[in-house]
Amino acid sequence: MNDSRRLTRRDFLRLSALTAAGAVLSGCAPAYNWLAEQAEKAVRFGLPPGETSFDFQLLNRLTFGPRTEERWRMAEIGWQAWVEEQLSPQGIDDPVCDLRLRSFNTLPMGANDLYDLSDKLFDDQDRLSVPDELRRSALIRQAYSRRQLFERVVEFWSDHFNISVEKSNCFYLKTVDDREVIRKHALGNFGELLSASAHSPAMLTYLDNQANHKDAPNENYARELLELHSLGVEGGYSQQDVMELARCLTGWTIKEHFWRGDFVFKKENHDDGSKSVLGRRIQSGGQSEVEGILEELSIHPSSARFIALKLARRFIADNPPPGVVESAASCVKLREARPVLLSTPSSVAVSTAICVGVRAASWLEVSAANSTAFRLRT
Repeated sequence: MNDSRRLTRRDFLRLSALTAAGAVLSGCAPAYNWLAEQAEKAVRFGLPPGETSFDFQLLNRLTFGPRTEERWRMAEIGWQAWVEEQLSPQGIDDPVCDLRLRSFNTLPMGANDLYDLSDKLFDDQDRLSVPDELRRSALIRQAYSRRQLFERVVEFWSDHFNISVEKSNCFYLKTVDDREVIRKHALGNFGELLSASAHSPAMLTYLDNQANHKDAPNENYARELLELHSLGVEGGYSQQDVMELARCLTGWTIKEHFWRGDFVFKKENHDDGSKSVLGRRIQSGGQSEVEGILEELSIHPSSARFIALKLARRFIADNPPPGVVESAASCVKLREARPVLLSTPSSVAVSTAICVGVRAASWLEVSAANSTAFRLRT
């Protein structure tokens, strides 16, 4: 494998992160950076002997651009063990990245504290500092973290459950969503992730559900929940389903005073009438009406295929092998707590079912023919 002299994606992320972080570093931040740089000096240089084109392509897909450290690690333990290791990010020490993140004080803060921090009283609100730290921390994680597959999956789910910080109070609520919804559930169960997003004050604000009242239903979140978050645009729902789901979602809102930014269900704003969603008659049940629908959406065949296809397109190719998508879809429907690792490199499809299926009980031996059956797109 030739060592390219081009500016790689990883190099770009590294430069972006350093530039962005430099704008806000203060106090002990220079010391954290110095310590991180000393740790990086211990990393080996040069290319590992015996590295195959498949190894490099796999790393290129499942990282933000393979660094020398990652190439050596895969060469030492093999691609299967490397993926298995990456799927347990809590077991990967990440001191360089952790040190660089120490200067971002807003990342662990709750919504109420983030609001207070941004409230400048007579000078209006500071709508820039909190989201800027979130952006910079994302760049640093993508460039420096050893938990590369986790960060790639975080990126995938952040795109899937998209929230713009430009809208209303999302400028500070998105930091909590990133921590408590996306990162907490990225490598977990799809149903739990879908439910966490539905309870996210950032999502409810972004898609206007805080304005969804029994006397004036707002369909925005109901439509996106069906079209973009679960079933997909061709998932078999109707406009009537959107309208009925919006009625179920009345009363799902956020607190505005004490414990500002927390989720709350306001019964007085909820439509108590019976509804029908996806052919299912729903009797008056308050908050539990939506909980039951979320459970059904998480295991619906249309959701399984929609999510599997998006994962395959992200981690394999724009037109992934149909068999891979179907295999991953079956794992989505199982909704087990751990990811699926399919048994051939063609399914780096290994990653297709990431976060939504069951871990394989054992690895199968892979022949050279299997290794080249479906080449990853470079």
